Amino acid sequence: MSGTPPSAIGAPLGLSGTVTDGIISTLNRTISVASSAVPEEQSDAPEQEDGDGFNFLPPDGSQQEQPRAQGSIFLNVIQTDAAINQGNSGGALVDAQGRIIGVNVAIASSGGGDSAGNIGVGFSIPISYAERVAEDIIADGKASHGFLGVTVEPAAGENASAESTFSVGAQVAGVEPGSPADDAQLREGDVITKVGDFPIADPQSLTAAVRMQPVGETVPVEVVRGGETTTIDVTLAEAPAP
Repeated sequence: MSGTPPSAIGAPLGLSGTVTDGIISTLNRTISVASSAVPEEQSDAPEQEDGDGFNFLPPDGSQQEQPRAQGSIFLNVIQTDAAINQGNSGGALVDAQGRIIGVNVAIASSGGGDSAGNIGVGFSIPISYAERVAEDIIADGKASHGFLGVTVEPAAGENASAESTFSVGAQVAGVEPGSPADDAQLREGDVITKVGDFPIADPQSLTAAVRMQPVGETVPVEVVRGGETTTIDVTLAEAPAP
């Protein structure tokens, strides 16, 4: 899908029936998006996180930046330069054949308030995830999100490539007793590098990948343990109430 010419459809800045087009530059980009549906105690983003120089704003017409560290969740999204502005929220991202491939959810903006606007970086939820959540809501009145039961930190040196000083993956710092990770015998020190079809680059992408799975789903989890790569099937559960 990367490089496919997409079009965004919606009503940016109140201009109904607007279509913009561009390219898809990245799949599975992990971002933090503020959500009023997420209680503060269930927020994914830590309070100390300062962001990366952009303000991730849901393009819903609001003029005030929402705090990332309160009620924020990590999502794996499609990144596109098809222009998305405030007011496009919920609009479709379609491919050259008119098939819906995503739902527009956020923009990256270098300014806040009235100065916030598209700078050529927008984000859409993959349609497969949007469909699954919609089906959950229709069937049960709520969406389910997988729970693994580990605390993680950036991967340590044993999983770094020989060509780079950067490490890839999320290293398990702790396993919650009785959790899916415990049942599957994940261990402290394991470096998780893939969940299902999602490559894991860091703790944030692990959180997003697990969240995208439904409760009860059995997913293959690729880990590096003692220098050896192995795949462990994990049946995800529902996150316990805080």
